[in-house]
Amino acid sequence: MKSMLINRFNGKNHTVYLPCDEIQAATFAGAMLDGEYQVLKMGAVSGTEAETVANKVNIMVKNTTSGEKAYFNMLVDSSKSEEEIFAVVIGLTINGVLVDEAYIMSMTEVLYA
Repeated sequence: MKSMLINRFNGKNHTVYLPCDEIQAATFAGAMLDGEYQVLKMGAVSGTEAETVANKVNIMVKNTTSGEKAYFNMLVDSSKSEEEIFAVVIGLTINGVLVDEAYIMSMTEVLYA
């Protein structure tokens, strides 16, 4: 049993995972946190406990018309190519930027055991 608590305070979101159900997490948040909060119940978990290799990708996205840029990182399946990553992010709105160009700043292999 696990709950995710998202606390919006002073214009920033902070995420905490609590080892309790959503009712207990909401009670905790109401008593301890300032600002707005949202409690999400963790659903079914899928995947494997085996060692996993992924790529940590740092990306800069840009809208050429407005000149706006945003930076973010994500974990990507190690079998995905740069072209596949670009195909996914082009056309999305990320951090308020409608993406029409994307650049991979770094891509590092990460082993999760």
